[in-house]
Amino acid sequence: MKKLFITALAAVTIAASSFATPGADVSKVSLKVLNKFKAEFATVDRVDWEVKKDYIKAKFTEDGLEQEAFFTQDGELIGTSKRIERADMPSVPRKALNKVVAGGELLELIEFNSTEKGIAYYASIQKDGVKQILEISASGFVSNYKK
Repeated sequence: MKKLFITALAAVTIAASSFATPGADVSKVSLKVLNKFKAEFATVDRVDWEVKKDYIKAKFTEDGLEQEAFFTQDGELIGTSKRIERADMPSVPRKALNKVVAGGELLELIEFNSTEKGIAYYASIQKDGVKQILEISASGFVSNYKK
């Protein structure tokens, strides 16, 4: 029994350290999350973990692109996000964004791919001295984002 416990502890330590960047607190990330991450992002070897009350965030670079993956505490993938340029958006949501931003400034644009709802875009804009975050659906529907 003691050998089994030590073997299991060693496996968890090795798995955790293989996904950690220096200084990241991987000890709070469950083995379920680590295993799911490895299954989804097998080629990634450097990850910065952040544990929040409602989710766990993995920040990493894959194919030269900085991304984030969000997981439930039980290891289920919630979705992934990445910064993109306006030109990278499909035409329907891009046209909707262009209408709203007209006369203002696009500060940041994020593509979020949810496992439940699919792709949505989040645009941080400044217009008439007011900053706001907009959610733009793949079909071009624009709404104010509320946390």
